[in-house]
Amino acid sequence: MSILKIALLGLPEVEHGDHRLTFPDRKALALLAYLAAEGGMHERQKLTRLLWPESDMAHGRTALRITLLHLRHILEENALPEGEAHLLITHDALGLDLASDIDLDLHALEAVCRLIRALPSPEAVQGELRCALIAQLDRAATLYRGSFLQDVTLRNTLDFDNWVGMQQGYCYQRIEQVFDWLSQLQSAGGALEQAIATVERWRCFDPLNEGISRRLMQFYFASGNRIA
Repeated sequence: MSILKIALLGLPEVEHGDHRLTFPDRKALALLAYLAAEGGMHERQKLTRLLWPESDMAHGRTALRITLLHLRHILEENALPEGEAHLLITHDALGLDLASDIDLDLHALEAVCRLIRALPSPEAVQGELRCALIAQLDRAATLYRGSFLQDVTLRNTLDFDNWVGMQQGYCYQRIEQVFDWLSQLQSAGGALEQAIATVERWRCFDPLNEGISRRLMQFYFASGNRIA
């Protein structure tokens, strides 16, 4: 089965095998993003209300069925042998088989955040463990290209918009933890230039955050450099 890569942090990017996929139907992308981020199976009725709230149930179910056909075509799942599809489809529900070959940036971010939550503090991490953790955090930081589903908007979908907003806040809380720990670990290891670069990246996503500015000032003074 070809790997399905889904990047939702920033402008959405989806690759299947070696091919970058395009989504002429924006609601097909929204449906894929929702199934990927939420996991599990979701009733068609709920998805219809989420993405076509202005339609009655009959027209909404028809719109969902057409969008699902578009999504299957984009993913080329119509041509896959039975049992190798990434989408899970029943009469009443839809889902994404996250146990199949799916590479989702949200999973990588959540995994590294679970790891650091299990540790007492950045100062307690030493030696080889510090180096390994810095590498993992740095990889996670590169995944964050911008806010969740950046610039993806739909018409008249208040519940979907609210869901996107909640996901954006949740993901930013997670990446804050990553940048915070990464910069502190780099500084503790004497890599102040890398720590400064990490905080500069962090500041690009939250330029008005005074805490980030103070962290940057601290590292600049410690390195003997002037503040940019």
